[in-house]
Amino acid sequence: MTGRGENKIIELKIGGRYREVPIWATKLRFEVRPNDKFDNRAWKLWKPTLLLMDEVVRREKISIKWVRIHSHFNLRGDLPHPMGWMSDVEKGVFLCHFDKETMLHEMAHAKSPGFHGDPWAKNTWKLYDKYLKGNELTLARNNLCQYLSGRRQYKKNLDKIPPKFTDSKSIWWKLSP
Repeated sequence: MTGRGENKIIELKIGGRYREVPIWATKLRFEVRPNDKFDNRAWKLWKPTLLLMDEVVRREKISIKWVRIHSHFNLRGDLPHPMGWMSDVEKGVFLCHFDKETMLHEMAHAKSPGFHGDPWAKNTWKLYDKYLKGNELTLARNNLCQYLSGRRQYKKNLDKIPPKFTDSKSIWWKLSP
């Protein structure tokens, strides 16, 4: 056990397996399931996004049972899986990136039918506008343009030609604990 107060790490049985989680993560509206090789030093990176996710779930009335999170310190090359994805059947979310944009992208899936169509892009835009600010909002809007529906939403809302999407490296790229 490490840490103090809300950041103290405790061991709990989560999703049928024993996991180490900070106390604050046990108080969210959904279960947090760190993956098998999760590095506890990553909790400080995940905390702001998971606390915001808890707020979004509450305010937007989204039904989420659990979220599986990853850590990939010192990543070289590409991630071995998507940055995030939503399981409608299990009401679960998989998040590999600890940024708010990825989390809001997945929350928009929970609020929308289908995959990356117009209803999803509209919900994603609304969530970005409501929960992001400044450069974080600008970057999220620009990244939404990787999808045709996102480009349509960008043009509709800003009355500008959408920027050309450029894929960036994972936020874990060469990140040290």
